[in-house]
Amino acid sequence: MVLTTSGSIRNSQWAIYGLLRGCRRNLKRVSTLLAAGLLLGFLVVLSPASASGAATRSSSIPIGALFDLTGPNSLIGQSDAAMAKKLIAIQNSHGGIHGRKINLIVLDSQTQPAVGYAEVKQLVEQDHIVAMLGPDFTSTAEVIYPYLDQQKVPTVADVGGGSWNNPAPPYFFDIPETDADVAEVTLGYMHLHGIKTLSWLGTEDGFGETGLAAFRQLAPKFGVKILPIQTMVDSSTDVTPQLTRLKQQHANAIMIYTAGAPTVVAQQDAAQLNIRTPLFQSNGAALPQFLQAAGHAANGVMLPGGNLQLGNSLPASNPQRPAIKRFLSLYHSANRFAGDMYDATTLLLRAMLAVGPNSQKIDAYLNHKVKNYAGVTGVMSFSPTIHAGISPTSLSILKANGGTFHLVQSGVSIFKSLSRSCAACLRGLPKS
Repeated sequence: MVLTTSGSIRNSQWAIYGLLRGCRRNLKRVSTLLAAGLLLGFLVVLSPASASGAATRSSSIPIGALFDLTGPNSLIGQSDAAMAKKLIAIQNSHGGIHGRKINLIVLDSQTQPAVGYAEVKQLVEQDHIVAMLGPDFTSTAEVIYPYLDQQKVPTVADVGGGSWNNPAPPYFFDIPETDADVAEVTLGYMHLHGIKTLSWLGTEDGFGETGLAAFRQLAPKFGVKILPIQTMVDSSTDVTPQLTRLKQQHANAIMIYTAGAPTVVAQQDAAQLNIRTPLFQSNGAALPQFLQAAGHAANGVMLPGGNLQLGNSLPASNPQRPAIKRFLSLYHSANRFAGDMYDATTLLLRAMLAVGPNSQKIDAYLNHKVKNYAGVTGVMSFSPTIHAGISPTSLSILKANGGTFHLVQSGVSIFKSLSRSCAACLRGLPKS
């Protein structure tokens, strides 16, 4: 399926979560189309840089976008696509890039890496894109980024996990917090609160596997032992057997490490089993739609989340507050995936406004000019060797209760406390 910025589409956002709430055990893949439209309130500051690219000056600028609009990851893909289309439409209403409109070509990778690879080749070889947004599925990203690097297409993705800094692929940049960022703040909190043993249920995909690897690497520093793990797949609709086995481990806490629809499946099953062990979810559950779909089952679960979930309660001194306020005026929901794509699209637009629609110049801009960018996701800086990650202090530990997230302990507080009580915990940690 191909959607362009001029297409007429309906808003069926988060349909998969609605299905999960009422009949999640009969969950099927749902194909939805997204809403697009021009929303006011996003101010674009144009720069005088000249445009330069493969396309003629009078033509539109082709930008690719690869999102999972269908399949188990569609709740992420739909929000990503909606936000990218909104920001591109706003930019086009302000004259595009130095008078040239942007043609955003959105393809549905269907939560299937093989489909994503074929569609990326189409975007590069047939549509001749200048740059790309997405993907939003870690397993797809692992498959396609070597090809995008080979073709020298600058790409700004919304995926968790992955090997983006080992080493940093020259043309592939990633917005969300890294596995190390998530592990540091979560394990730091666990250390401070006496959690020494951790049971683990994670998905058998790139997100779950790289998340587990990061926790296993860092857990010994924080005095946390990860017990024998249990796994699930993205399409799982019942994980009570796995959770029952974890319950019998009698650990100090249980981590559910997944994203998308499985976050709700696992959370509701844990509630049905009346698990009293403290439950943690990954950063993949830090969004209002998780709370809405899981309902009362979500009460009490803790997770690492960004400042977006604290919304307008952020102090005026927080550097992310302006970006978060602007984002909420556009999206009207603290959807962390849409927030990631807000940052991805904003950075790509800034690059094109500064250097024009030239792939190599865009890549150079992202490598050298993104310093302490305070976005919706966090405060981030890129360099030729670092293409992912936010400041760990941009994350906090949140708790769900009554359909909202509440601050338990900020990242700043966690790391300050660790510096006093366990300096060895912080020594030699990988930095994003």
